[in-house]
Amino acid sequence: MDPTQRIVSFIILLLAAFLISLALLTSPLPDIIAGWGAIFVSPSVLITDYIAVGGLAAASFNAGLMVLLYWLALRAMHAELNGMILAGIFTVAGFSFFGKNPFNVIPVAAGVLLYARVAGKPGRLFAAPMLFASTVAPLVSQTAFGFGFGWEGVAGGVLIGLAAGFLVAAIVRHIYSLHAGYNLYNIGMAGGFVGLCVYMFMRGFGLEVKPAFFWSTAYTIELGLFFTLILAVLAAIGWWLGGNLAGMKAINLRSGRLPTDTVILDGLGSTLINMAAVGLVGLLYIIIIGGVINGPVLAGLLTMTGFGAFGKNLRNILPIMLGVYFITIFKIWAHTDPGPLIAALFSTALAPVAGRFGFWAGILAGILHLPMVMHVGSLHGFMNLYNNGFAGGLAVMLLIGVLKGIKPEALEDPE
Repeated sequence: MDPTQRIVSFIILLLAAFLISLALLTSPLPDIIAGWGAIFVSPSVLITDYIAVGGLAAASFNAGLMVLLYWLALRAMHAELNGMILAGIFTVAGFSFFGKNPFNVIPVAAGVLLYARVAGKPGRLFAAPMLFASTVAPLVSQTAFGFGFGWEGVAGGVLIGLAAGFLVAAIVRHIYSLHAGYNLYNIGMAGGFVGLCVYMFMRGFGLEVKPAFFWSTAYTIELGLFFTLILAVLAAIGWWLGGNLAGMKAINLRSGRLPTDTVILDGLGSTLINMAAVGLVGLLYIIIIGGVINGPVLAGLLTMTGFGAFGKNLRNILPIMLGVYFITIFKIWAHTDPGPLIAALFSTALAPVAGRFGFWAGILAGILHLPMVMHVGSLHGFMNLYNNGFAGGLAVMLLIGVLKGIKPEALEDPE
């Protein structure tokens, strides 16, 4: 394992250690286990804040355990640990406060690896899809625990998860062609289509899924400080590895269009500093508008941070977030309402639009994104955790369609 691989592996393990330490420092082990049990059997559809379901310690323990499980899987697969993997790990960590747990992700991951086997390709090539395909994890939990089917539901949930993982892995490359790399949450869009198909099938048998609303508000200061610690450690490691302003400038000159792996292009040191800077922007946004920090918001912050290694930078995220902020000024929704609050963070999936086409295009993308994300959840039965990736993909399809018709050469990235 080369030095970069070792350091990325160390960062993953350090993140897991931070999360498990937070759990052990805030509750005794029996309480953690009891809370984790409640998380384990939750249907986990949007919006399910695991802090509200099982408590802060149990949610943090769940997140640390999930990071460890995926690290072990990546090591077993001999996967390359690059910026895409960092983005995936931080996304998994965040969503382990917000819909993912070992029970509902393992069948999906197995489905992805089954597809690799059927396609005759090495499993290590599907390391990133294995991480991100867990967007459809609520399909497993809802089927297992949401309809009251007993053990038959558990078995059905596992089978549906296996099939969903297989389908996400199968269509993810085709989904890319719909947005031309301008939606960073490509698998979120793929998961939206798979979730839509599965939910329509469920409805054909009379099974309806209603949205959940578990939303904690008690730990904003504690989680804010915890997240700040993570950012400080990332920045310190990045500086120690030689990250500097020149490296940051190079990252910010990139559009961020998929695939932009800054670990490969700009080095791990500058990448880690960029991750910290991107995460800090998200945190400052929450502070400025007076929002809460809970499981879903922490998921948004950690996902932003992770994608600081794979497409996001200060130049391309700010216009998108400003677009979301701007549209809420008209009081359609309040800035601090759960939907717009989360969307302001996850809307940065469209960062490449601003990176390639400029500030005003980014503003427009953010404006288009929010109304879309507030209404598409019902299409997939609230069972695609990367709902913003699905909505962002639909929004950018509109923009890309117009550009293809007017000036197709504009889609080619000059980098």
